[in-house]
Amino acid sequence: MGSAYKFGHLTPTGEDNPFTYPNTWAVEKTSIGSERLTIAPKTGHVSLIKELCELMNPSFWVLYVLLLSRDRIHSPGRYQNPQPLTRKQLGAFLERFRNYFERDARHDVWVSEADGSSLLVYDRHNVIYAYGPLRQYEQILRAKGFEQTQKVLFPAPHSHHYNSEYDAEEAALVDYFRWKQSPLQEDDDA
Repeated sequence: MGSAYKFGHLTPTGEDNPFTYPNTWAVEKTSIGSERLTIAPKTGHVSLIKELCELMNPSFWVLYVLLLSRDRIHSPGRYQNPQPLTRKQLGAFLERFRNYFERDARHDVWVSEADGSSLLVYDRHNVIYAYGPLRQYEQILRAKGFEQTQKVLFPAPHSHHYNSEYDAEEAALVDYFRWKQSPLQEDDDA
């Protein structure tokens, strides 16, 4: 499973190579005028999510957005855990599926405070969108050596990888909680 990757860059000669960002972040305006951070880690996405969650109240919702299923047994859709998780439960869940989240692009993972005031979205482009205590998030990023940029740019053209070696992980994740399932929303595949 070590060679699988989630997000690639297509070269002018048609080669598909793994793409990594240079540990940057940017402040962006959302469509409703508020701000969010777009964070582009080189590695350690799950570890960073767990660290940013330390700034949140310790009661969490997880929304797992399955954009496509390779085994066609599981339905694409939104899967929400049935009750809020403690920090320890969230950490165990993220660690259990770390490789799957970081090396396969069939999904997005959302983690929010139970009251909805803070949200982290780890998407299939290998970036984390952060809502909530932005200045505190920025302090963590600066301390970790991340550099602020005007905008995080995705490579173009790029590729998403849905790796067969993670099909069993998809099944294990869908069985992990008694998820509340709902259909994908129009902008889930954006």
